Amino acid sequence: MSVQTRHFISIRTGRITLAAVLLALVLTLFISPDSYAMDKSEKMRWQLIFLSPYSGCTNYQYQMANAYDEITSKYFELYKFENSKYQPQCMPDKKYTHYQVPDDLDLIILVYDNEIGKRELHGNDVGGLYNHIGADKTRDHTIIICDCSNFGFSDPVWILSHELSHFITYYLGFDQSVVEDKIHSLGYKYDQCIEGSWEATCSSVLTHVYGDHYFTKATVMAPYEPAIGKKLFALENGTANDAITSDTVAGDASESVASSQLVMSMQKEITKWWLAGKINDTDYTKVLGYMVDKPGGMMTSDKLPPNVILFDGPDGIKENATFYDTGSEQKLKGSLLNRIPFKSENTTDLSGTIQIPQWFKSKAYWWSQDQVWSDKDFLNGIKQLFNIGIGK
Repeated sequence: MSVQTRHFISIRTGRITLAAVLLALVLTLFISPDSYAMDKSEKMRWQLIFLSPYSGCTNYQYQMANAYDEITSKYFELYKFENSKYQPQCMPDKKYTHYQVPDDLDLIILVYDNEIGKRELHGNDVGGLYNHIGADKTRDHTIIICDCSNFGFSDPVWILSHELSHFITYYLGFDQSVVEDKIHSLGYKYDQCIEGSWEATCSSVLTHVYGDHYFTKATVMAPYEPAIGKKLFALENGTANDAITSDTVAGDASESVASSQLVMSMQKEITKWWLAGKINDTDYTKVLGYMVDKPGGMMTSDKLPPNVILFDGPDGIKENATFYDTGSEQKLKGSLLNRIPFKSENTTDLSGTIQIPQWFKSKAYWWSQDQVWSDKDFLNGIKQLFNIGIGK
């Protein structure tokens, strides 16, 4: 089938015209449901690894790996952020050079032992960092902190929560004013409160988490409230059962595309074709465009660069100019990035290529199998995709 099939869906005055050739070809399409297996949970998956400079890990290092792991889990609970995880590990730094990233790992948290951290983080005036690489913003995230004394830098647990807030807000699609500016302003305010005089407003930037096994109580950055409970995909205009009224396709306002079983069946088969790799993302978005009255298939451009690194600096120093596009700043603090296991696939101009985010692929797969998403959910998903742009 030619990619020209995107031109075969035309909606005018409530009537749906479909080219016979599209119908014939789609009806002959057969794609196994196993061709694009997905996890229904679709939860962000993470792992914490404690790095030791020795040939093995000490008991203290094992305990701290578990403590930071539990703190991370509790912090995600504050945000009501759905996640799943691998068990924490402690390993010699040399062994980590052979670490293979699991295919389904979205976030890795590296905790450096005091010796490694003071050399590689503090030696570069960095207390911790958050990094993302690649066009798919649901994957390839890294946080690095140091289990170091907090002289000159914030407490390691605070830095961990600081970097986790960067990650969560970036992952959920907030803009730079939140991901960078708001989170850094909270960190700066906390440092002022600790180093200077305590004010009534200081309590607004922090909260506490309580452990069950490996720690009792820890002070962490207060979550950014609009991000609490926010889903990667949300039906902004109502529940999944609500009719689509505000952004229906062109034509009779009383009839949405979802009411046409023929169109939805055709779209479902085209979606299977896309999931099987027979249509690329760029061409598939043009097909989707017809479903939401955007026949050009143009999505809103993303305000955030795909490759970013955010540093947490020394106490009392307000960070600035930290939202880097690492594709063009590869030499920037290069030694800090050596242990990041994710690599940018392409740092050249990708402006002519569209990559549909993983959350939509996951939902589209289950919709194509008549599970999880209804037809109306699918259309709302398309609207969300076009409203927020790709890669969120």
